[in-house]
Amino acid sequence: MGMNFTPEQQKVIELHNSNILVSAAAGSGKTAVLVERIIRMICEGEHPADIDRLLIVTFTNAAAAEMRERIAAGIAARLEADPGNDHIQKQSALLHNAQITTIDSFSLFLIRNHFNEIGLDPDFRVADEGEIKLLQQEVLGQLLEDAYAGKFVPDDVPTSRENRDSGAMIPEEASGNDFAEDVPGKRDSEDPSREARERFHTCVEYFCPGGRESVLEQHILNLSRYAGSFPWPAEWLEERKNDYEAGDLDALLHSDYGQYLAERVSRVLQGCLEKLVEVKKLCELPDGPYMYGELTEAESEQLERLAACKDLKEQAAKVPAVTFGRLSSKKDESVDPAKRELAKSIRNSVKDTLADLTEQYFKTPLELVVEQGKACREPLRMLLNLVLEFDRRLLAAKQERHLIDFSDMEHYALQILLKREKVEETGDAGTDSTGDTGMDSTGVKYDIVPSDVALEYRQYFQEILIDEYQDSNLVQEYLLSAISGEVEGHYNRFMVGDVKQSIYKFRLARPELFLEKYDTYQESGDLCRIDLAKNFRSRVQVVDAVNDVFSRIMSQEIGGIAYDDKAALYPGATYPATEDPAYGSELLLIRKPEKGDGAEGGSGEQRPDGARGPVDYDNVRQLEALAIAARIKQLKGSLKVMEKATGELRPVRYSDMVILLRTTSGWDEEFKKVLEQQGIPVYITSKTGYFGALEVQELLQFLRVLDNPRQDIPLFGVMQSIFGGFTQEEIARIRSGSKGHSRKRMTLYEALKEVAQRGRMAEAGEEASAGESAGEETAGAGQYWQRALEAATVPEDMEAETELSQKADTFLQRIDHYRDLTPFTSIRDLLQRILDDYDYLNYVTALPAGSKRRANVEMLLTKASAFEKTSYFGLFHFIRYMEQLEKYDVDYGEADTLDENADVVRIMSIHKSKGLEFPVVFVSGLSKRFNMQDANQSLIVDMDLGVAVDYVDSVRRIKNKTLRRTVLSAKMKEDNLAEELRVLYVALTRAREKLILTAVLDKADEKWELAQMTGQERLTYLDFCEAGSYMDFLLPILPQTGIAVKTLRTEDLAVEELREQLRMGDRREQLRLIACGETTLTGDPEENERKLMYLRERFAYQYPHPGLQKLYTKTTVSELKIAAMAEKDEAAFHTFEEKEVVPYIPGFRREQEKVSGAVRGNAFHRTMELLDFTYLFTESGLFTGCPNNYEEYRRGLDKNRLQNRLEEFLQRETISLRLTEEYAKAVSLPKILNFLEQELAYRMWRAQEQGLLYREQPFVLGIDAKRLDPDLPEGEKVLIQGIIDVFFIEDGEIVLLDYKTDVIDSLEALWNRYNVQIQYYEEALTKLMQMPVKERILYSFYLEKYE
Repeated sequence: MGMNFTPEQQKVIELHNSNILVSAAAGSGKTAVLVERIIRMICEGEHPADIDRLLIVTFTNAAAAEMRERIAAGIAARLEADPGNDHIQKQSALLHNAQITTIDSFSLFLIRNHFNEIGLDPDFRVADEGEIKLLQQEVLGQLLEDAYAGKFVPDDVPTSRENRDSGAMIPEEASGNDFAEDVPGKRDSEDPSREARERFHTCVEYFCPGGRESVLEQHILNLSRYAGSFPWPAEWLEERKNDYEAGDLDALLHSDYGQYLAERVSRVLQGCLEKLVEVKKLCELPDGPYMYGELTEAESEQLERLAACKDLKEQAAKVPAVTFGRLSSKKDESVDPAKRELAKSIRNSVKDTLADLTEQYFKTPLELVVEQGKACREPLRMLLNLVLEFDRRLLAAKQERHLIDFSDMEHYALQILLKREKVEETGDAGTDSTGDTGMDSTGVKYDIVPSDVALEYRQYFQEILIDEYQDSNLVQEYLLSAISGEVEGHYNRFMVGDVKQSIYKFRLARPELFLEKYDTYQESGDLCRIDLAKNFRSRVQVVDAVNDVFSRIMSQEIGGIAYDDKAALYPGATYPATEDPAYGSELLLIRKPEKGDGAEGGSGEQRPDGARGPVDYDNVRQLEALAIAARIKQLKGSLKVMEKATGELRPVRYSDMVILLRTTSGWDEEFKKVLEQQGIPVYITSKTGYFGALEVQELLQFLRVLDNPRQDIPLFGVMQSIFGGFTQEEIARIRSGSKGHSRKRMTLYEALKEVAQRGRMAEAGEEASAGESAGEETAGAGQYWQRALEAATVPEDMEAETELSQKADTFLQRIDHYRDLTPFTSIRDLLQRILDDYDYLNYVTALPAGSKRRANVEMLLTKASAFEKTSYFGLFHFIRYMEQLEKYDVDYGEADTLDENADVVRIMSIHKSKGLEFPVVFVSGLSKRFNMQDANQSLIVDMDLGVAVDYVDSVRRIKNKTLRRTVLSAKMKEDNLAEELRVLYVALTRAREKLILTAVLDKADEKWELAQMTGQERLTYLDFCEAGSYMDFLLPILPQTGIAVKTLRTEDLAVEELREQLRMGDRREQLRLIACGETTLTGDPEENERKLMYLRERFAYQYPHPGLQKLYTKTTVSELKIAAMAEKDEAAFHTFEEKEVVPYIPGFRREQEKVSGAVRGNAFHRTMELLDFTYLFTESGLFTGCPNNYEEYRRGLDKNRLQNRLEEFLQRETISLRLTEEYAKAVSLPKILNFLEQELAYRMWRAQEQGLLYREQPFVLGIDAKRLDPDLPEGEKVLIQGIIDVFFIEDGEIVLLDYKTDVIDSLEALWNRYNVQIQYYEEALTKLMQMPVKERILYSFYLEKYE
C-alpha cells in the first residue's frame, strides 16, 4: 500500500517547471518525498523522463547509495505492478549509470569526460589526504626557502619610492637595531629581489612571534584552504589585499566592517535597553525595589539616546561617555531581597556590557585605527602573495605528478562549465552570461558565461535535484547553476534541506545561500518555496519540547533564522500511549561538587573485593555519566518503546538509547568507563583513536627504528614491546652501564650495540683481539665506543650480563635484517613480514578487544598499500605520510567490528548522529564550554568581511588587536554561536520517543531557582552573544517550557549507586536460595529444572588455578610491607596505619585541629625533599662552606638564626608553589631543627656538596614470584615499585635513609614494622647503583632520633 502524503508533500512531488526550494524540517520525510518525486517523474506522465536524464546530488556517498537503493526499490515495485512496461524496464537498466552522486563525484565525472577542455593530462589520479599533506609541506618549505633567499619576487613589489608614497607607518629610526638600514622604505634600491627579501623578512617578523615560522606556515595553509571555497580563489585573495586600504576615516565608516560594527553596537545597545526595562518591571512589582526606579528610568533614557546614534563616528564619541549613578541604599523590609539582588545584578551586567563595548571597540581613536590599518597593509599583502605563489606551485607540483585532490575537482569542473569573456568597452553582458561579472588578478573585467559543455548538459539534464542544500558552498552553487538553465528561463532546480540543520560551517558551507532563497522565493511562480513542517519521527512530547526551546532561543536576530509558525515542527507520527507522562522530556541538572564536598568513598580507587569501583565525584564528566547510568537503569525497567515494524510497545533495550555529545574527545572514554562500571554495555562511535591505538603505535615505532635506530624514544618503545621483549630493568641496565663505566652520554642504540659487542667478546674469550677488531669496526662511531671498550670490566653477575648481551645481539641482528630489506621491499610487504615473523596478528587478537586490535593492524596494511600508489615511496616517506595524517587530524577512527544489531548504548557526536534517529536520546555535556579558539587567532578570515590581522610594531615590540580584527572576531563568535544553536537543534530532533538533557553546573539548584524567579520569555541578543555553553542558551528560558527539570546533588547519585549495589546483593541472595532449593520456582517444571541446573553449575564454579590469584603483575613496597606485618603480628597489622606526629594541644584547641596524619606525613616528606642545605647554611652566612667534621658543624650552629632561616625557607617554597600552604602549616619547625642538629644532617650536607645526595628516587624492581609465595610457578616475575626517601654515597658505598612520622614507642618497634620495606630498598639500590649499601637508617620524627 502506498504512502499517504500531506498536501505540502504532494505539492513537492507534483510541482514542475519551477525552481523549488523545499524547507524540510527534521523528521518531515524529505527523503521519501524526494524518492517519490523521482519515481513519478520517470514512471508517470505522457512523456516520462529517463533516470539518467536527472542529476541527483547528495551530501555523502552513503546518502547517494541509500538514494539509489530506494529508487531501485521504487522501480521494482512499479515493475511488479506493470511488468510489461518497457519504459520502466529501461529505467531499471539505466539506474546503474544514473548520476545519483555527490558533488565531488559529479565533478570527477565531468573531468574524466572533458579533461581536454582544461588541458589536464588524462592519466591523472585522485590523491589521498596523506599524499597531499606531504606535497603541501614540500612545496611550502621550498617556497619559504626561496623567499628567505630573495628568489621569490611578487609581481606587485613596489620600489622604495612607491613604498614611501603609500603612507605605510614605517618608523624613521630603528634605534638599537643593527639592521636599521634594511627597514623597508629607508633606502632607495632598485633591486626587486632585495626589496622582496626585505618585505618577506618584515612579514615573518610581523606574523611569527618568537620566530615561530610554523605560525606563518599555518596562516598560508589556512588562507589557501579558505580561498578554495570560493569559485575563483586567486581573485578572492587579490581582493583581500584591499582589506586594509581604508585611507581615511570616511572610508573606514563606509567600509563593510565599519558598517557591520555600527549595526552590532546598535544591537548591543538595544539589548542593554531591554535589560533595563526588565529592571524597571522589577521595580514596579509590589515587593520590588522601587527605590531603584527613578535612576533606572534616567539610565534607560540615556541608552535610548545612544541607540539613536546615526553612525559609528557618533557611537565612538558617545558610548565611552555613558555614566551610571549610584543605586539607592535605602532599606525597606517590604522589598523582596531576592528581587533587589536580581535587579542589581541585571543592571551591573548592563554596566559591564557597556564597559566591554568601550574597551573592545572605542578604546583606540578611529583616526589611529586608520593609521594602524595602513601599517598592516604591506605585511598582509606579502602574506597573500605567499599564498598565491603557494597555490600556483602546489598546482604545478600536482600537475607534474598527474594528481588532483578533492578541492581541485570542483574548480576543474567549474573551469569546464564556465568561462570568462572580457567585457567590451560598452560593458554590456553577453546574451549567454550568467549575470555575474568580475575582475581577474590583472584587473581585467570579464563576464562569466556558460561553456559549450555546460550548454550541452543544460539540454541533457531535465532536472537537477539537490539534497542537503543548506550545506552547499559558492563553488557548488556556481557548478549547479551553470547547467540548470535558469538564466534562459528554464527553471529546473529542485533544492531540499533545512537551514536549521546546517552544521558544517567549519567545512566552509554557506547556509546563507539557502537563507537568501528562503527569504525571496514565494509560494508559487518560477521561484517557489514549500515548507514541510510535519514531523513523522517523534512523539508529541519531543516535538513540543523542541518547539518550546527553539521558539525562545532562535530568531532572525539570534542565529539568523526566524523560528516562527512556518519553521516550527508539527506532530505527524502516531504512537500508542500518547498521554503517558513517562515520555515527557526532561533535564537532569547535576550540582558540581565544591571542594571538600565529595561523597564519602568517592576516591575512584579499586575496591578490595574486586567489585565495581566507585566514581570519582570530583570529575564532572564521570559525575554526569553516573547520573545518565542511573537514569538508563530506571528506563530499562520501566519504559516501553514502539517497535516500528509492528506498531506495538515493547520494553526498551540498550540499543534503543544513544548519548550525544558536542565533541567526543575526552568525554566518550570517561562515559564508557563509568557506564561499564555500572554494568551497562557501551559502544563508542568515533572517528578518532586510530593513531593512539597501542598496536598501531608499536608498529609505527618499529618502522621508525628501522628508518633511524638512533632515535631513543621509538627504540625504547620497541625494546619493551613484543618485538624486543626487554623488561624496563634490562633497558635500564643497558642504558646506565656498570660500576665504573657509565653509558649516560651514549644514545640508547649505542649502548645496546656496546652490550651486544661485549657479549660476543666474552663468548669468544678473546677480549684483546675482539677489542682491536671492534675498534676498527667502530672507528667512525666516535669516542664513546672507544672509551666504553677501554673501560670494560667483567660484571659481578656474569651469567645475567651474558644473557642480556645475547638478547641485545639477537635483537640488533633482527633490526639489521629488516633494515637490509627496506631498500627493495614495499612497505606493505615489509609490514607483512614483520607480522608473520612475530605472529603479531594472533598476538593482538589474544589481547582484550582483540578483534578490534586485529582490524586496526589490518587497516595499517591497507594504508601501506594506499601509500604505494602515491607519488612517494620508501620507508622514510611512509613514516612522514602517517605523521602528517596524525598531525592534521586525518584520523580514520579505530576499526569498527560491532554488529549493528548489538544491544549496547551508543555514544557518538551530534555531527555523527545527523540523519539518524533513536527511541531514547540523551543530549549530554551541555555545560561544556564552546570552543572559540578560531576567533582568538592573530589572523581571522570571514567570508563576508575578509581578512583581519593584529597590529605589530616590530621595532618597538608592540602588538595589539586592530579594530578590524576585533570586529571580525566578534562576528566569528556570533557565527559560531549561531552554528551551535543549529547543532543543538539537530541533537534534540534525533529523539523519537524520549528526550533527556544532562548537564553539570556549579550551584545548579541556586541557578535553577534564579532562572525560575527571572522567568525570561525569550533569549535576548546579549544573552546569546555572551553564551559560553548550551546551558547558557537553555537555562534562562527553561522555566517557560514543558521540560521537567530535576536537580541532583552528589550525595543523591552516591545513594542511588548504593541502592543499586544493595539490589544486586538481594538478587544474588535470591538466586542462591533458589539454587539451594530453599525457594521454589513456579511455572513449567522441566524448564525450572533446566534453570536450577544452570544456577547450581554457576554457583559451584571454582577458578581452576587458585594458586595464581596471588600472582600480581605489579605491586608496591607498601603492600608487601603490610603483608609481612600481617604474618608477624596480626594486631600490628590492624593498627598499622601511620599516625600523625601531634604536639601537645590544649583541650579547648583540639577541635580546631584538622590536619590529618597523612597530610602531616606528606608535609614532612615534601619538606625534607626540598630542604636546601646551601640556602640554610652557606647563603645565610652560618658557614662559609661545609665543615671538615661534625664537631665543627655542631659548634657553628646558631639555633636562632637557623630557625629564622628555616622559616624563610618554608615561606620561599610556599610562594614558589613547590610547597603548599597546607603542608607548610602542618610541618613542625622544632622537629626539623632537631634533625638538622644531628650528625646525619651534616653527612647529608657533605654528600650534597659532593653531588652524591639523592632524594625521592623512584624505582621498579623485578623479583622472582616465588619470593612472595613459594606456591607460585617458576619463572614468573613480579614488578615492585617504590620511592626511596633519600640515599647518599660515602666512600664508594651507599647510606640508605627513610623518614617516618609514626607514633611509636621505640626504634626497635619501628624497625620491626619497616624492615621488609628497607630490604627491598637496599636490593633496588644495589642493582641500580652497582655498589653495596653500608648503612640502613630509619629516622623517627616522633622520637627525634634514628638507628
